[in-house]
Amino acid sequence: MTRATTPTHRFYFDTDPSLYEKILITYAQNYRIVLEKTKDDFVISEIDNPSTGQKPFEARYTLTQEETNMFSANREDDVQIQVRVKTTAGEVLASTIKNVKVYEVLNDEVL
Repeated sequence: MTRATTPTHRFYFDTDPSLYEKILITYAQNYRIVLEKTKDDFVISEIDNPSTGQKPFEARYTLTQEETNMFSANREDDVQIQVRVKTTAGEVLASTIKNVKVYEVLNDEVL
């Protein structure tokens, strides 16, 4: 992820994520929560996977320049991203944590 840009982040689900009671995406850096996104932030669509014949679901949103500027581009401090969901049955599930590098820009002015 590069600071001062507008990347689209995509998450894939085996079941329709619109059926979950809650979805929480947490972005942390240096053991501090920097940004959180919820189910209301997503655009959800069903996608075809011709290699498997399955139809997984994609949930995506685009970060703003202001949001990507909240992260530090320090080589040792990756951003950690984790998805947590709460089902309508009350079960809470969590993904593994994904580490993402943050890259600097020469001028981080919001365009």
